[in-house]
Amino acid sequence: MIKAVFLDLDDTLLWLDTDAFVKRYLTELTQLMLRRYPALESAEVPLSKVIQRAMGKTIQNLDPTSTNAAIFNAAVVDSYDLPDGLLQQIFDEFHQGDYLLMGAATSRIDAATSLVDRLAEMGLKAVIATNPLFPLQAVRQRLIWAGLDAPRNPFAFITNIEEMHFTKPAPHFYAELLARVGVEADETIMIGDNFTQDMIPAAQAGLNTFWLHWGNPLPNDVPADFMPDGSGSLAEFEQRVAGGWLTTLQPRPRTVAQIVPHLLGNVGALFGLVETIQPDYWNMRPDPNEWSPLEIICHLRDSERDVQRPRLQRIAHEDNPFISQPQPPPGPYQRNLTAEDGNRVLHEFWEERCQTLDFLNGLSTADWQRPARHSIFGPTTLMEMAHFTARHDRLHINQLCETLGRCRQEAHS
Repeated sequence: MIKAVFLDLDDTLLWLDTDAFVKRYLTELTQLMLRRYPALESAEVPLSKVIQRAMGKTIQNLDPTSTNAAIFNAAVVDSYDLPDGLLQQIFDEFHQGDYLLMGAATSRIDAATSLVDRLAEMGLKAVIATNPLFPLQAVRQRLIWAGLDAPRNPFAFITNIEEMHFTKPAPHFYAELLARVGVEADETIMIGDNFTQDMIPAAQAGLNTFWLHWGNPLPNDVPADFMPDGSGSLAEFEQRVAGGWLTTLQPRPRTVAQIVPHLLGNVGALFGLVETIQPDYWNMRPDPNEWSPLEIICHLRDSERDVQRPRLQRIAHEDNPFISQPQPPPGPYQRNLTAEDGNRVLHEFWEERCQTLDFLNGLSTADWQRPARHSIFGPTTLMEMAHFTARHDRLHINQLCETLGRCRQEAHS
C-alpha cells in the first residue's frame, strides 16, 4: 500500500527552464564570489569551471559518509586557497540576495497546490525529491515560488545538498530517501518529469513511478522493467489518486541490482541522522522500554558483524542451510556502554558494512539464487536475505528517528 509520494520540484511542481536557471545560478554565484574574493579573478582555472567541476564530483559521489555539500565544498576549496568559512558566507549571502530575484523566471503549476492538499487529506507523506544540489534555503525558496511554502501538512522531507549523500540519477538517492522518510520501496511512488533523473533510477530502486510527460513521447528502448506505472499531467495524477488508483499498483519485484544501492543509501541516511544527535542525547531514553540512540547504533554494528553478514556467507557456502532466528539483542539497560562512543560506533558499523559489500560484490549471478530455509520466513534465497538486511537497517533507522524526536521534545520540555 502506498504511504509516501515523492515529488520532483522543477517542471513537476514549478515551471522552470532548468538549463537556463542553472546557467544563471552559476553565473551570478560566480560573480558574487569574484566580488567578495577578487584574488580568484587571476586564478589559473576559471571559477565557473571549478564550480561546474565541483557539481560533477558531487553527482558522481557514492560515498555515503560524506554529504553532497562536503563533496562540493571540498572540490572548490581544493582548487583555491580560500579563507575558512568564506565559501559558506558567500553562499548564504547569495541565497538571501541575488537568488531571490530569480523567481521571475519561474511560474506556478496550478495543480501543484491541489495535489499536495489531496495527499494531506489522504494521510500520505508528501516528500520533495528534487536533485539535492542546492541548500535547503534555496529549495524552500523554490517552494515559495511554487505556492507550496505552507502546505496543509508539512513535507515529510525536503532533499537538499546539506543533508543528502547522493544525487540523481543514482538509485542510491531514492534508497537514502526511503530510509530518511521511514517507508519501503513498495510503499512509495515517484512523480517527476525527467525520465532519466526520475523514472529510471526510482524504478531501479524498486519504487512505483508516474511520469509527467508534458506532451513528450516516451523515450525509445525503455526496458520493460522500468516502464512507468502511469503517465499524464499533474492534474491527471491527482484525478487518479482521488479515484483510488494508488491501491491498484503492483509492487516492483525485488532484484539483485537494488541491494547495493539500498545498503549504501541506508548508511547515508544513518550518517545524516547521527549528525543531528546532540551529545546529551546519546544515552537518553524518552521511553524507558526502548533503546537509547547509542544502543541502536551499537545494535546495527553488532548485527552486521555477528548476524547479517555471517548469515549471507553461510547461504553462499552451504547447501540449503537452515537459518534459525538469532538470539534477541540485549534490551534497554542490559549492556554496559560506558566505553562506547556513538560516532566511533557509527564508523565501525560502516567498516562492517564495507566488508559485507565486498563479499556481495564477489558473488556470481547463480550465487544470489542459492537457497536456504529460514525458521520464520520458510524457503528463501541469498538475495531475499540480503534484502532483509537492508530492511533491518531501515527498521532501526526509523526507530532512531523516532527516538531522536522524543529526545528533542524531552530536552525542550
